[in-house]
Amino acid sequence: MRTLAILALVALAGCSDRSEQDVDPRVADASHPIILVTHPTEPPFSYRDSSGNVVGTDIDLARRIAAKMGRKLVVESVDFSNILPRLKDGTADLGISTITITEARQRDVDFSVPYHTAGTCFMYKKGRKKPRMSQIASLRIGVEVDTVEDLYLCRHGGDPRRFSDLAEAIAELEKDELDAVFFDAPPLNAMAESSGGKFVVSPLETRDGYGVAVDKRRPDVLAAANAVIAEGGAK
Repeated sequence: MRTLAILALVALAGCSDRSEQDVDPRVADASHPIILVTHPTEPPFSYRDSSGNVVGTDIDLARRIAAKMGRKLVVESVDFSNILPRLKDGTADLGISTITITEARQRDVDFSVPYHTAGTCFMYKKGRKKPRMSQIASLRIGVEVDTVEDLYLCRHGGDPRRFSDLAEAIAELEKDELDAVFFDAPPLNAMAESSGGKFVVSPLETRDGYGVAVDKRRPDVLAAANAVIAEGGAK
């Protein structure tokens, strides 16, 4: 019995050591800044102002999360397709860029509770025929690469034209090289409203929740994000 007790204590000590080793050093290091990665092409969420600064409601949310933790925030602009890989390899702490919560993405990162509920729709030129999902295979539809919109169109038989950001797709729509752009409704609605009637948007095709994406090794960041959202830190 005494031998078993000693072995049990050794085992517990070993478990304790491994647990401490598994804790990411960034969690305990109060001097480590919170590194945000975002793709600033979608007003009012994340975009560049006239001075080139990255601003928007997503950035405001990140600042409140960092403030909740008593940490400095560092904002890094990246392609949308690089946000989740940066979190997965530990070179960023959180990503906020109207990222739709999906089961596939949750395998690589953690997500906060949704901070905004929106959806996807088509934007096309006024006077043109409204795109229909049943005809998607025959239409020239622009999407941002590696987004849920890209995947959604493929699952419905489409062969979308992929762009690194929304602005490139809109430029092609302007030149009549596309029949429509398929993307998150909020930025498309804002663009349509400011286009002077040039563009119109379709009814929502999907309804989705945007979440704060977090490195799985940063439970402290996830807790702060959920706390800020619960306090009304985002709409």
